[in-house]
Amino acid sequence: MIDKLRSNITHFADTHKIHLLLVSIIILVFLPPFLTELPNFTDSFIKLDFLMILIACYLIIRKVKSSRFIGYITFILVIIDAFLESDILNYIGQLGISYMVIHAFTLVLKEAMSLQGDTKNLILVSITGYLIIGLIGGFLSAGLEYIYPNSYSHSADIVFDLYTFIYYSFVTMTTLGYGDMIPITQKAQALALMMVISGQLFLSVIIAINIAKFMQKKKPNV
Repeated sequence: MIDKLRSNITHFADTHKIHLLLVSIIILVFLPPFLTELPNFTDSFIKLDFLMILIACYLIIRKVKSSRFIGYITFILVIIDAFLESDILNYIGQLGISYMVIHAFTLVLKEAMSLQGDTKNLILVSITGYLIIGLIGGFLSAGLEYIYPNSYSHSADIVFDLYTFIYYSFVTMTTLGYGDMIPITQKAQALALMMVISGQLFLSVIIAINIAKFMQKKKPNV
């Protein structure tokens, strides 16, 4: 009975791992601002969501031995940081999560882009991939500000926390540029350029791939 239940859970997780990753990222991007009145709960909620992202990525990359090892280390760091609340552990954990997210995305995208890939899966991966780029940009921006303070300036009463940098990343990546947060050092400006180019290049490539696969399905067999 226990073995069957474990098998069912494993099968469900393997089947819906990309869905779990997408939902976890959406929660991280959109929900925290609505929990600001409960700061202690918000911090715990974000850390729990990071664990969900970590688990989803692990399910995708676990067949690669080196990535599986990095997943173990990152998982341990996230758990320790939940109790110690160390800035250094937090940023190291973010780097580990960033690596796992990027690796997981490349594996899923590679499968979706193959001739045998499912069109629906490619669309799902496309949405997830765009959110991943914004999320990674937020991690990198936060890390840059931590290593090189005063890399960014702001025109409003903004607190430089992780969510603020995720917000900045998406605003920059979409070339929207409100101007409420500005990169003022060359390192920060170079990172901003990288986010803009990555976001626009991803959209261009993924749209072309989706159209090509759609036309391939419509093409009559000769």
